[in-house]
Amino acid sequence: MPLPSYYQRLIKKYPQVSEEEWQLLDQLATVRHIKKGEHFLRVGKVARNAAFILSGHFKYSFIGDDDSEKILKFGFTDDFLTNCQSFNNNKPSYLNITALEDAVILRFNINNVRPLYDLHCSILHVNIQVYQDIMEEQAEHQYILSLKSPLERYRFLMRNRPLIIQKISLTNIARYLYTSREALSRARVMMTKNLGGSFR
Repeated sequence: MPLPSYYQRLIKKYPQVSEEEWQLLDQLATVRHIKKGEHFLRVGKVARNAAFILSGHFKYSFIGDDDSEKILKFGFTDDFLTNCQSFNNNKPSYLNITALEDAVILRFNINNVRPLYDLHCSILHVNIQVYQDIMEEQAEHQYILSLKSPLERYRFLMRNRPLIIQKISLTNIARYLYTSREALSRARVMMTKNLGGSFR
């Protein structure tokens, strides 16, 4: 039976996985529609599921000591969605994973997929790649936060993560950059004046 069309994007992103192996994964997966504001994972719950984002985007967030929301990362179409730390340690998640717009995901129970690792090395390699991507994103976020001003942080996103600028609201970008919306708005105006450009 032919795979649904959305698998073509995943095949392109993870070429090491054969179509037959995607067929195996598809048997373990279910398509789920998630409304804007709905949680894929809540604080205090142990992660049992993972998913590929078929459409829409998500935020990984927590409430800081100052009672304000902090965003650690965003998930976009074809990204992998889960809290690996919670799953691997079998401990409650310290963050929420929440849909920022109506979304569609391909969800599966992680424990059901793990037996495939021993039989299909390419699926295990996808798992390793996901972990590498997460580590790189965390390191990049720490670097962004080390930049001294909202202007420098926003400029970094423009140069290196334009999808965040294009898809994410200014309020949520401010929460990701650990600054106020007002300070970020001023930085954006300053860049507009300097570059003579326009921003969303």
